[in-house]
Amino acid sequence: MSSCQQLADIIGGDVIVSTPVCVVQRLPDIDATILGRRTQSPLALPFALSFEDNINRQTLNLGETVIRQREINPFMSALRRRGIEVTAVHNHWLFDRPRLMYMHWENVGDPFEFARNSIEAAREVGIF
Repeated sequence: MSSCQQLADIIGGDVIVSTPVCVVQRLPDIDATILGRRTQSPLALPFALSFEDNINRQTLNLGETVIRQREINPFMSALRRRGIEVTAVHNHWLFDRPRLMYMHWENVGDPFEFARNSIEAAREVGIF
């Protein structure tokens, strides 16, 4: 089994891209609309992690998730407790219901630890 597939398995998701960067994704179950239309698009509802430039299990690890407003502070705190730096919180869409926000986080380190910490933080606040 590839290391990219192992990372996808940690979050209960799928491999989206395996080379040259490993991207894994899982879609939260959020009943969302944009412009009054229901959406299940991975552009609207991502929980995605990417891993690249692996040197001795030290990779550039990046994360992004859709997040409800009430989950922002708890999720940010959960990531920070795990030593992960939150780098952005913003919106992507207009006229969405519920109001969807997006959070980005990053570190350089062990990709498996990053994946475990990311999904544990998401579960802690109810994203999954």
